[in-house]
This record gives sequence, C-alpha cells and structure tokens, in this order.
Amino acid sequence: MAAPPQVSNVLPASGPVSGGTQIVISGSGFSTATGVAFGALSATQYIVDNDTLLFVIAPPGTTPGSVPVVVITPSGNSVPVAESEFTYLSVASTAPPANPGPGNTNPGSTGTKGPGNTDPGNTTTGNNDPGSKAPGGKPPATADPGNKGTGSTDPTASNDPGSKAPASTPPASKPPASAPPDSGSTTPAGKAPASTNDNTPNYIPGGRMIVPEGKTGLGGTAGTGAGFGVGTLLPGGGGSASASNLSYYVDPGLTGQLVQTLIGLVQNAASPDALEAQNMILRRMALEGDLVGSRIPPPRNISEVGGYLNLLGTLKENTMREQTLAGILGVAGPAQPLGWISNTQPLAMVAVTNDRPAVSAQASFPLTVLVRSDFVSGVQAALKTIHSYGATLPLVSPPVLTLPPGGAGTAPPSDVLAYLGRTLNIAPSAALLHPAADPIALVRPTGTTASFALAANLLSVGAFTVTPADLDAVQCTPTSQTVVQLSQASFLLLAPILALAGFYPASPVPVPANISSHSWARLTNITGLVAGTTRLRDELTLLYRQDQIVSSVFAAMLDWVWNGSAFAP
Repeated sequence: MAAPPQVSNVLPASGPVSGGTQIVISGSGFSTATGVAFGALSATQYIVDNDTLLFVIAPPGTTPGSVPVVVITPSGNSVPVAESEFTYLSVASTAPPANPGPGNTNPGSTGTKGPGNTDPGNTTTGNNDPGSKAPGGKPPATADPGNKGTGSTDPTASNDPGSKAPASTPPASKPPASAPPDSGSTTPAGKAPASTNDNTPNYIPGGRMIVPEGKTGLGGTAGTGAGFGVGTLLPGGGGSASASNLSYYVDPGLTGQLVQTLIGLVQNAASPDALEAQNMILRRMALEGDLVGSRIPPPRNISEVGGYLNLLGTLKENTMREQTLAGILGVAGPAQPLGWISNTQPLAMVAVTNDRPAVSAQASFPLTVLVRSDFVSGVQAALKTIHSYGATLPLVSPPVLTLPPGGAGTAPPSDVLAYLGRTLNIAPSAALLHPAADPIALVRPTGTTASFALAANLLSVGAFTVTPADLDAVQCTPTSQTVVQLSQASFLLLAPILALAGFYPASPVPVPANISSHSWARLTNITGLVAGTTRLRDELTLLYRQDQIVSSVFAAMLDWVWNGSAFAP
C-alpha cells in the first residue's frame, strides 16, 4: 500500500476568513488525493497537478486563526505539521484602506447603520466611499436607494449606498457652488457598489489555477520554470464577471502571490529539474524581464505590431525582432540566448607545459600548449616516456580555441578535428633544418625505400637508450627538399609512444616539399568517434556553449556524422 501524503509547504500561508485564497501545496503523495481539509472544513475546489504539487482554493473559515491543511488520500491523510498550517485573517486585517471620494474635502463622520444596511459604519474621508455612513437610521424616501434622504434638497448629498440621511438632518458639509453634483447610485440598499478603484486583479495564474466567478484564465507568457503563465480574466460561461471593469492594458507581470509561490517552490530545490527552474527564473529576472510588468501597452492591431517590428528593424535589433515574431506566431524563437549562460561543458582545453630544448629554435617554442582535458593524462604520460630517453617533443597550439564565425557563404574549415580539441601539432621549427641537431626529424633506415617516420633526437643522456643506426633524414630549405645521411645516429620513433596517448601521425607521413610544408607535424586523436553514429553536434557540445555553436560556421553541420575518416552529411 502506498505511503500517506506529506505536506511540506503551503503558499501563501494566510488569507481572509471569507475564503477564496488560491493556494499551492507542495509535498509528496498527492497523485491519489480525494480531498483537502482546512481544519474541520473541506475545500470544494482543488486540482492535483502531480504527485508533489496541488492547487486548492481555501474554503470560507469560521473564525480568524490557524488551521492545519490536510491532504486526504485512500492511503491515509497527511500529518499536520507547522509547515502545513494556514492562517485565516480577519476582514479588517486584509481589506485595503478606504479611498477618498473625488471633490470632497470635508472629512466624513462616524455614522450608524441604516435599516437594511449590512455594512457597518466607519470613519470615511469622502462622500463617494461605500463605507460612509451619515448620522441617522431612517430609510430614504426617494426611489434611488442610497442617495439623498427624504426632504434633502442638497444635490451634493452623499452618494454612498450605505449612507442614509434623515429628512431633518442637513448634510455634514456643502461644497462650493461650482462643485459638480455627484451622480446617483443605482446600487440596492445594503450592498456595496463596485468600486471604481476595484482592487480585484485583472489577471490570475493561467492554465493551472482554479478560476473564480466563472472567469477564464488565458495563457499569457511562457512558464518560468514552475509552469505558470499570466492571463487576462474574461467572462466565462455562466459566470458573473462583468467585462466593464477590464481595461485594455493588463500588466503581464506576476502578482506578489505568484512570485512568493515560485520562490517557495524552488527554495529547497534538490533535483536537476528544480535547479534548472531556479536558473530560468533568475536568468529571466536579470535579462528578459518576464517577472516585471511591461512599460509599453501590447499592440492592439496589425498596424501597431508592424510599428514595433519596424522600430526594432530601425534600431538593428534583429535578434529581438526574430524573438518578437516567434512569440506572435507561437513557435520556438532563435536558439541564441540573450546572455548569462553558465559554462557547464563537460570538457575544456587545458594548458600543459611545453618542451623547450636548448636549440637554435628554442625562442619559437611556446611555454604551454592547449590539450583537451580528457587527453591531458595520456599526453603527459607520453611526454614522460620521451623524456626518459633524453628526447623532447616541442609542440605548438593557438592561445585559445574558438569556433570560426558563420554567415552567408561561409565555407566549413577543412580541419574540423582541430576545433574539437582532437589534434596536436609538432612545432615546425623543431625539425627539417639540421636533422643531426634538431629535436625532431623525419627518418628511415639508410638504403631503403621505406616511408619516413617521426623520430625524436636523443639530445641528452636518459634512463633508457636507443641503438644507434645509419639513417636517412629529410632536410628542407624555403624552396626545396633533400635527403641527407646520418651515421650511427640515435633517434626514438615517436609513433608507438604517441599511440598510447591516442594521437597518430598521418600514414604514411607526408614528406614536405619545402620548409613551409607542415602537414607532417599534425597528430590526430579519433578515440571514441564511432563511424555512422557520432554526430558533430555531440562533439561540439563537449567544449562549447549553445550560443557559440549556433553562431559559428558549424551551425548548419550539426547533424553531420563521423564516417571513419571525417564528418560528412
């Protein structure tokens, strides 16, 4: 049998005793919920979103105070804890302060309730305040309830539906003659009219939350990680909401209640999804402003839409224009983010100390070279082996590895593996000038037609030795290439040692035509590349962010597949 549910958070944790507060309950075991109780009261409206999230509307309470919120399931009920309490607040502590009525500068008085008036009198600051109660308790004689009392000839008498002035009582104050008379109220006696300063929000969480009074919550902006949107209230079927209080411009910013709910949901984030929700919310708050109301009204027609798009074009905000069009069409926008992207790539290029032997070309050897992080240990082990023979391997690399920019007509580079961190390059100045003294040489046994091989010159005494032999070596000038003979020279073949690190020279090693030919110096590493399976996209995402990839020349090549020797469509 499944474990009983547990409630870990109730947001918001308080609301008016009259009920109607929209609440998000988080915890576990909610998928089979059959009810929600607020103390001895049962909620009639609730929605189970998933096993850890439940939406409910608080039922009307009996008295102000705290009650436990209990989720009911066939497996049992949740145990009340401090985090599951909901506090009913008195109406006085939740009602907004009365607004002064226009045109009246004379403070009202504390009055008494007239017949049929269910709104207790209170101190007011204006005649148009529904809470204003003039002295007296007689019902008015006019057919317009809530207006001037019997016998009153003052056109500026209180229009408050709760105010009842007797025939013998003059108004408390009379405005100047130039003041316009208040319009009469048609609100039935004993009921408060719809205030012109209605504090009822014109938007509620769309899609998931329960919509009161038959109103319909429409989607609005995309969710912020917790799955919420913001929508405008429109009259629903059979509902009692009036469209007259809906303004054209509705602030799309999230309400304070929803912000509090979002913060509460991610405060104790532990799962990868919850942590990603945190990142999305923070990124939008910092960059995109989805949690802040727009300062410009949304366009009402195609002409205004075109005006905004033209303005963005004039300002050369092409990315923002594309995002705007995508939002209008309801499709995925440009993949390029607006910034502040965490560098969470699993691999990186690491600077490794380079070999710089004391030869004439030493000044051209860089102090460090870049090696992909997953290849570093293998390369360092190979260098250690080479050093144990008294040889060296000077390398070169760019100071930083970046992707070539894309654009119309841009051709892909011929050496894709170099941008994936899968190549090493021997320093060209380390070979071909003086084979007997250079750190590196292209050699083969004398008198043979075998292919030339990369070899390291044993320039110093090491722990291990190589048997001297007569060798042919390649020597180059700026315009030509010749083969010279080395008698009883000691050279260490590099290919077997580099293979243990996953790097291989071309086979056969190309013989340079002159000193400017460098193809012989290139070493590649294709370990882990599976022919017919590995995509270029997979390799790029190991080293680069998405925004770097989509703005590079490789953006159109992401689905190219390794064919055993290269990436191809």
